[in-house]
Amino acid sequence: MRLRTAGLCSSLSLALCLSAGLALAEDSTTTVPKAPATTGAIPTPEAQDPYDAAVPEPGDTSASPEVDQGAADEGAGWDAAVEAAAGPTPLIGEQQAAAVQRINDYFNGITNLQGNFEQVDANNKRATGRFYVQRPGKLRFDYAPPSALRVVADGAFLAIEDSDLKTIEKYPLASTPFRLLLGEGVDLARDARIVGVESDEGLLGVALEDKKGDAAGQIKLYFDTEPEMTLKQWVITDAQGLATTVTVNDVVPGRKVAADFFNAKVSFSPFR
Repeated sequence: MRLRTAGLCSSLSLALCLSAGLALAEDSTTTVPKAPATTGAIPTPEAQDPYDAAVPEPGDTSASPEVDQGAADEGAGWDAAVEAAAGPTPLIGEQQAAAVQRINDYFNGITNLQGNFEQVDANNKRATGRFYVQRPGKLRFDYAPPSALRVVADGAFLAIEDSDLKTIEKYPLASTPFRLLLGEGVDLARDARIVGVESDEGLLGVALEDKKGDAAGQIKLYFDTEPEMTLKQWVITDAQGLATTVTVNDVVPGRKVAADFFNAKVSFSPFR
């Protein structure tokens, strides 16, 4: 089970850590080349030239020592580099707990959700499609052509369908990353190991690992926090350090769907 779960977690990757399982799914059904991991870095403002206190104010007639312009330029460059290197702020203690609880509340407030996704694997191969979520336990990812994949969870099992290969692979939902976000009550501190939480202006990120150690790798979730909490991206990194990034957009409350919408195919054979 460890090997099957690790395979799933390195190719499945989408909707709501939801996507976390999706990128993993794709690797378990088809061979997808991988390359260096992408990052979910939060952009920072451009650095501005620092104020040079060595330049005398207008009208200041007092004598001043001669300034080594080369040294001044070197110092200005260092200040600018430090300013440009500023990034998200790590959260610890009560701040981290409050941020994780905010994420829990976000997922627990979801009943039906749908939107579009773009998936980029470690080799910069892109795929797009539409996702649907119905908590607890149900989700569906429809990949746009030329991809032949569809991922469906019915509350008990997660199925990965490949219409080109005519294959269907099923995994217990409880053995996939989706279990963290699709359960009756989402509690990340209870069900996952919190690797880190970081914030920046209008953005919040959390990195998670499997608490039991059954699945290798890591999942990072990124949220917009203004004007309201919204899932924007997740990154799944496998045991080899290769990552798949899923970005979601046009996310809206889901509409009613047919009773069998979240059911996987039984077979691709027309005689069954």
